Amino acid sequence: MTAIDWAAKARALAVRFAERAEGHDRDGSFPFENFADLRGAGFMRLTVPRAHGGEEAPIATYLAVQEALARGDGSTALAFMMHTKLFGQQRDGPSYPREWFAEFCRGAVENGWMANTIATEEGLGSPSGGGLPDTVARAIEGGWVIDGRKTFATLAPALRFFIVLARIDGANGEPPDLAYFVVYPDDPGARVVETWDALGMRATGSHDFVLEGCRLPAERLLTRRGLREPDPKAEAGTAWFALGLAATVIGVAAAAREYAVAFAKERTPNSGRTIAGYAGVRERIARIDLLLQRSRAEVADAARAWEARDAIAAGEMGALERIAVAKVDTLNSCIEAVDLAMRVVGGVSLRKSRPMERYYRDVRAPLHNPPLEDRALEWLAKAALGS
Repeated sequence: MTAIDWAAKARALAVRFAERAEGHDRDGSFPFENFADLRGAGFMRLTVPRAHGGEEAPIATYLAVQEALARGDGSTALAFMMHTKLFGQQRDGPSYPREWFAEFCRGAVENGWMANTIATEEGLGSPSGGGLPDTVARAIEGGWVIDGRKTFATLAPALRFFIVLARIDGANGEPPDLAYFVVYPDDPGARVVETWDALGMRATGSHDFVLEGCRLPAERLLTRRGLREPDPKAEAGTAWFALGLAATVIGVAAAAREYAVAFAKERTPNSGRTIAGYAGVRERIARIDLLLQRSRAEVADAARAWEARDAIAAGEMGALERIAVAKVDTLNSCIEAVDLAMRVVGGVSLRKSRPMERYYRDVRAPLHNPPLEDRALEWLAKAALGS
């Protein structure tokens, strides 16, 4: 059987996505047709284990797909990542009950259903910072009642499985537990509130998810752990999430680079020759290529280190530290690359009729996804200094 070139398939879809991106960005609307294309091309099973009928794509393939899709539309790529990384991180750091993971896989393979972890809250920020959610689950006879409001519920208009983080308060002053519950969009008391109106990545459908007296049967409890207990999927989650973000911004920056190069070859001011011959333009394009090549190398190095984390030689930087380096440096490099591309294109790059200003906004959005730069730098410092 001939192996599927998933990156090539993603590049083909990205051409269509690019044609639709301006409209969805302008309206802040969710690109249902893009996800129908992804579903029809089999991408929903990309990272699902083979044992469950999926492709079990390695992390390198997942990253190549992310970059390719983001060249067409950063919002679609970022939103799609939230689904695919879930299966990758569960392969590398299992934490879900087998029967529930099998259900997520079956839904993705047979129906193209999507799942995402819904954890963030307005007052909590990123749960990776160790905060306690305001969303509360109370045990009742035969199940649970959940009350709370989640933000940044990416893919909300299209999700089948909302994997919701809540706290379960302890009895008699005991510390609370942290738990994940499976919520369906049509569960009584659960609703999506369309609040997403952001600067960048405007078409991700990252609305609020509100739970008001949402009653769930007992079997919807997915995982439960003490507040001070480590999250078993934390390292795998960091790897697939952080590197997926890095690959996505590389794709956005690469699209900006392609636009700037094409513009430079065609733009002919009064001098009668294209600006591709101008020293300043040539220097900026070369600098963009330097930044993109460095970013791809860092992401590829971190992905290899993650896959071979038990075989890293003594004295080498560990896998998680390399992932932190790749996430931080890639985001900053790609922001710089898009800024340089805008300088090549000039004032017209600010027009809504051109994609450059969308690239300028979209490339910045993952700065606010974990690991945040300060926390990533602290990881590096701790690895070097030991405390």
